[in-house]
Amino acid sequence: MLWALATVPIVVGVGAALDLSRAYMARSRLTFALDAAGLAAGAAGETEAEMRTIAEQFFAANYPEELPGTPSVPTLTVDGGVIKVTGTVTLEPTLLRLIGQENFTIAAAAEVLRKGLEVALVLDNTGSMRSNDKIGALRTASQDLIDILFAKPELSSKLSVGVVPYAGTVNLDSAGLSIVSGVTPEEFSETDQEKWKGCVLARDYPNDVRDTPSGGGADWSKAFWPSEPLSFNSNTWPPASIVFANNANDVTGPNRACPTPVTPLTNDKGVLDTAIDAMRAWRGGGTFSNVGMAWGWRVLSPEPPFTNALPYNTPGFDKVAILMTDGRNNYSGNDYAAYEYLFQGNLGTTSSFVARTILNNRLSEVCVNMKAAGIRIYTITFLLNDASTKTIYRNCASDDDKYFDSGNNAALQTTFLNIAEQLINLRVSK
Repeated sequence: MLWALATVPIVVGVGAALDLSRAYMARSRLTFALDAAGLAAGAAGETEAEMRTIAEQFFAANYPEELPGTPSVPTLTVDGGVIKVTGTVTLEPTLLRLIGQENFTIAAAAEVLRKGLEVALVLDNTGSMRSNDKIGALRTASQDLIDILFAKPELSSKLSVGVVPYAGTVNLDSAGLSIVSGVTPEEFSETDQEKWKGCVLARDYPNDVRDTPSGGGADWSKAFWPSEPLSFNSNTWPPASIVFANNANDVTGPNRACPTPVTPLTNDKGVLDTAIDAMRAWRGGGTFSNVGMAWGWRVLSPEPPFTNALPYNTPGFDKVAILMTDGRNNYSGNDYAAYEYLFQGNLGTTSSFVARTILNNRLSEVCVNMKAAGIRIYTITFLLNDASTKTIYRNCASDDDKYFDSGNNAALQTTFLNIAEQLINLRVSK
């Protein structure tokens, strides 16, 4: 009799342990299934009805019949950029049923945030991009990325992208008038090759690696390639001219190596399509990826001259820069570019070899400063056979997974597709 009485609490204890273990398993799997459903719905769905269907499919796949309990059909609601998925599992007790325990219900919820995104495409448009139609491959790959990012209206409503073509310098177009010292609107023209088109010199160090607002001695100066003596054999004018050949622009005049203009952050896909289609390789001027990247940062910055960007650390928004190059930084003796002529010593040297090291170091500084400001960086080297340069770009990226080395035109397109997929995943997170 005493033994019979003693077995009651033993049975209850064993039953409670067993049912608690089953309940814990059910709750863990329910939470996992709801997380998967919410993330899938946020990434792939456009309308709320589509998201609901996707959520139900992913929930069912992640809570199969062999698991304990009977799950409900999940409920999905959308409030602005927040997607909430809730669900329950009804669990039938085992031994606890002997003492009258009825079925109990386990509930859980998952919230997914559709994040906003600001992206700057910092793209090499130097003369070397004309060979093997590399500039054409870049246009195709960049267009693919834009198409993917803007494919879903629900995501594109909180998306802005800017394009920063760089060569010997960067072209700010008419936006440069607001920050360049001593330039009048009469000196500017988008079409007259003998007027200033909008390209600017780099500021003195360290302002050339920082997001320092203009003013207080931190203004920019116009890049205006002088007419050279014939001994330079590179840019004698007037007359100024521009010749389009083999996907490259061969220019004589003050705007030699001044690429197509920067496109500030915009949500207008048509504007971006036009900007990407306009990219060409620009002969002369060298390669200054540090300058291009600094302007990519300024496109993402709320500071002038481009004020389209949100403040740093705006909740629910990420800032991303994608830097691409096909070669080493290069500053040759005959090139007038972001630091004027090499022989003027504006980098602290007249040696092209030493200048390359300085440019590489300044690129590294820009990357460090951007990451400190909360900007996520992707880098791409394209048809580049220089291990030390690859290391510089790998270190510039936010982590190794965000550095890509593309060995041919098709690989470049795959790289941009991979980055687009990562950005979509970045935008849908718990």
